[in-house]
Amino acid sequence: MENDNGEKSYDPKIIAKSVIDVVDTATPASIAADGFVLWIAQAADQFIPWGQQPKARDAQLRQFVVKENYFASALGIVAARNASFSWRVEGRDAPRTSQIMQDVLLNAQYGKGWEEFIIRLTIDMCTQDLGAYVEIVRESDSDTAPVIGIGVLDAARCWPTGNPEKPVIYNGTTGRWKELKWYQVCQVMEMPSPLSAGSQSATYSLQYCALTRALRACQILANVAIYKDEKLGGRFQRQIHLVSGVNKDQLQQAITERRELADAEGLTRYMQPAIVTSVDPNADVKLVTLELATLPQGFDEEITVKNYITVLAMAFLTDYQEFAPLPGGNLGTSMQSEILHMKSRGKGPALFMKKIAHLINEEILPKNVEFKFEEQDIEATKTMAELSKMRAEERKARIESGEITPEVARQIAVDSGDLAQEVFEAMGGTDVTPPSRVTRDDEKPQPIQPATGPVRLQAPTAPPAPPAPPAKVPPPVAGGKADDFEQVTEERVALEEETAVEIGTILARVKEKVARRLAREGIATN
Repeated sequence: MENDNGEKSYDPKIIAKSVIDVVDTATPASIAADGFVLWIAQAADQFIPWGQQPKARDAQLRQFVVKENYFASALGIVAARNASFSWRVEGRDAPRTSQIMQDVLLNAQYGKGWEEFIIRLTIDMCTQDLGAYVEIVRESDSDTAPVIGIGVLDAARCWPTGNPEKPVIYNGTTGRWKELKWYQVCQVMEMPSPLSAGSQSATYSLQYCALTRALRACQILANVAIYKDEKLGGRFQRQIHLVSGVNKDQLQQAITERRELADAEGLTRYMQPAIVTSVDPNADVKLVTLELATLPQGFDEEITVKNYITVLAMAFLTDYQEFAPLPGGNLGTSMQSEILHMKSRGKGPALFMKKIAHLINEEILPKNVEFKFEEQDIEATKTMAELSKMRAEERKARIESGEITPEVARQIAVDSGDLAQEVFEAMGGTDVTPPSRVTRDDEKPQPIQPATGPVRLQAPTAPPAPPAPPAKVPPPVAGGKADDFEQVTEERVALEEETAVEIGTILARVKEKVARRLAREGIATN
């Protein structure tokens, strides 16, 4: 929320109802998990196998993120991408509710904002096998109470229970353990494991996070980086030179002189090699060097880094150019770059947007408002426009050939989505296609109305037979002529018969069209 100066600030009401503890800064609280994390950090890169001691393994994964700069940078790119997606909240005849829920989402993470909420969620979802945990702060302790705030909980302090009624226990910073009910917390996973609780993970629900999927490659690059840092990080012995023809005192004196010169020059990382000048001219000088720390033979750092970025792209469900420009040559053509971009839109980004949309629509927002992402895919929009143009050209050719009329063409355009229903009706068209409701996976489902009786899908009935011509009625006796009356009656009967035939023909066409549509959708008719 915003204060009187228009600056974003936290809402004490949300914090009071949240499980987050407010720590008194005058008396720092001892965090129970610190000793555990420090103990885990001593294990270095010896990771616990997946599925065994998940909390301890997640602590190791969290510590490893800051050790490998390539993965940490890739994680930052993905988190920034997810946080920058545009979205909207639509209210079905509920503009005030829409504005209230928009304010709740904009001030997510207890007032720190939507961007921080998404970044925290992305980091835990990509680096923790137990996933991320979203707290849903409600007005009161009830699943029907309105939501007043949301935030990502520290995954290290969330302990799954396996109990669907109270799925998580939260360990607060003051040492208090709090049970969270199903309507107060949600566990968000990117790639859930199909293993059932108790098979390998006790009562835990586990996933294969992005870091787990790329862990071996990350460890190799981390080892290379550590080696290079240690090799360049000091003036220690890297080689042993076996020299004949020069005595030990001469070598030691040369090394000492070289160190003194380096100290005088202020060199801390590099030192010029020592040079021995007073060598016996009659001695045969030979040199043999023993390398104490070198990379594997044939090691090519450029190829290694390219392969590693490929592994990271696959782990994050995206393409190579999300993290680095495509390599040159046959692997980096502009057409391939475009194809990779279009393919990646349906993987990582699409999966993330669907998960967040389902989470917010099903667990947070009331039924009369809906959350949607507004991220536009230019390539997909271009493809849809081209398909619409092809269908329009096809309808034009059918009109010119006399197969269909312009009215029928407009009806086909409405059915295919190329012509808006409002425009069709404004042009005087009458929609003869039975109305249908299509619900997409990213739309919020409408409340299901209770059924009033057994529902049976039936095929359209046959068109009614033309009405029988009315019987001739004798003309009135007073002041009329029987012949004139009979002539008018016959003309009226003929007109009604012609109208009835036209109506029957139209209804037969409608029946045939509906039957074809039902057959395409695989619905049997009785």
